[in-house]
Amino acid sequence: MKFFSAAVGVSLWTGNAIHKAMQNARTKREIREIYQHAANANFHNRSVAALSNINKQQLLLISGDPSDNDIIDVTSDSTTPAIDYIWGDDKNLEGAVVSGGQSDARVRALMPFVRKSQIKGIPLIALHNGNRDLELMIAANSRDYELISQGKFYYDVFRGMPVDDIATLMYETMPEDSANPGAEALLHALLEVVLRKNGTVTFNNLAAFPLVDLKDTLDEMSKAGEVTAQEYREISHYYMAGSSELHTVRIFLNKLNRQAESIYGRPTSNACNIKKMMNNKGVVAMDVGNSNNNLLFFLVINHLKILQQRYNFSILLDDIAISRFPKVSDLLRCRTYAISHNDFLASLYGGEVRGEDLFSEITGNVSTIVLLRHSSGTSCQKWSEHLGKYHKIKILYNISQNKAFLNSSESRGISVDETDEPRVRAETIGKLPDTLACIHTKEGTLFATI
Repeated sequence: MKFFSAAVGVSLWTGNAIHKAMQNARTKREIREIYQHAANANFHNRSVAALSNINKQQLLLISGDPSDNDIIDVTSDSTTPAIDYIWGDDKNLEGAVVSGGQSDARVRALMPFVRKSQIKGIPLIALHNGNRDLELMIAANSRDYELISQGKFYYDVFRGMPVDDIATLMYETMPEDSANPGAEALLHALLEVVLRKNGTVTFNNLAAFPLVDLKDTLDEMSKAGEVTAQEYREISHYYMAGSSELHTVRIFLNKLNRQAESIYGRPTSNACNIKKMMNNKGVVAMDVGNSNNNLLFFLVINHLKILQQRYNFSILLDDIAISRFPKVSDLLRCRTYAISHNDFLASLYGGEVRGEDLFSEITGNVSTIVLLRHSSGTSCQKWSEHLGKYHKIKILYNISQNKAFLNSSESRGISVDETDEPRVRAETIGKLPDTLACIHTKEGTLFATI
């Protein structure tokens, strides 16, 4: 949707040019034309539009002086102008950041990203923190989907994965202070035994297996012919290399299992099949819980990094504190992503990767920013600065005439002020009603109701 065509192609007048033109003006028509050129230049510089039903003065977008109005007042026959503007002029998938406001409004702003991923045939992985509104939106706007959360699909991370890869994945997920080659070797031995005894590997059967009996179980399997002599030697070697890490590995597996059960419940017959969704170009929405489930979250991120080696997919993050998990930045790199957060800026500070660099990196790779109301004045100010300033031209002009008998005189008062002002004030972002959004793209900025 092209909202800003009225401002395109306007010559950018400078204050000096306007001042000179005003001095040379002789008629009211010439003066009106100069005023119009200045107004058009302001429109072009600011590139901010609002629908006609929005109270622009209440949002501090204009002052009480009508001649000071540099907001483009647009009309639209569409019933969803905000979604149309976020969608853009084509179906190419581009990144987005949605910040502030309520969850349901952010979810509606994310709908074009989900639909474009499906239209372009690009699989989508969505990580969220129990956002049921997001799950409903994905279910209504995708060709195929899996919702991994309690009561729905269970997170079967180990499906179709070789033992070596599972051992590496588990090792990468362990806390840094307990991850060592011995722990990886013991995990490898445990996985080999559990897979042969149960036919599958889950969080639950790994945590439930008595590690102290691992060697005895292996010996029994060897006597029963369940492993070959060569397999027995290899698994025994792994066990001996990691036998000193029994306590550490047991604690890790128990914590990981408790976190998985708190989010997904106990395993059911409805196990997820992420690889199938990738092949079907579908959507996987995965509940990763809150920040107290770090081990499970690390496992998910490490799993997705493995999948990235084979599949090209877009990523949607909802209410994930990105800066607390540096691996998320690696996951996003060179990918198309959408990020949604009740305060995106706050989520970037306080982690191992400080906010300013990460903010520049993330916003530099998206084409659309949707801002809903923020309660934090610091966030409002930061977003106002990010949206930039514009060069504003303001004209003050008056003429006084004296036509006394046999004597006449005329004086002109001309003042042309040029200032750099915020395109969108911080107070405006803080005063937005619940569903009114400030939508910023390369085309400009539109205020519309989501």
